[in-house]
Amino acid sequence: MAGRVGITPDFETSKWEIEREFKNPRNWKLTHPFPTKKEAQDWEKRKMEELGVKNVKQDISTNLIRVEWRGFYFEHDGPR
Repeated sequence: MAGRVGITPDFETSKWEIEREFKNPRNWKLTHPFPTKKEAQDWEKRKMEELGVKNVKQDISTNLIRVEWRGFYFEHDGPR
């Protein structure tokens, strides 16, 4: 079983994209909001090292008002 971590300002969009990229994504865990993108990136880096997993690369526009960064983790059965 493989896992991935990531950060996002828009969890629903990220989840939708990930469900098309990976087989059977499941056991989603979402963090509390981080005060800054930098803190979210630091969390992502720590979790990658701690869990021995890769991150999910995303290209989400952050030109939104009141962006709220969150970290997430999920398990999957490999890429599609």
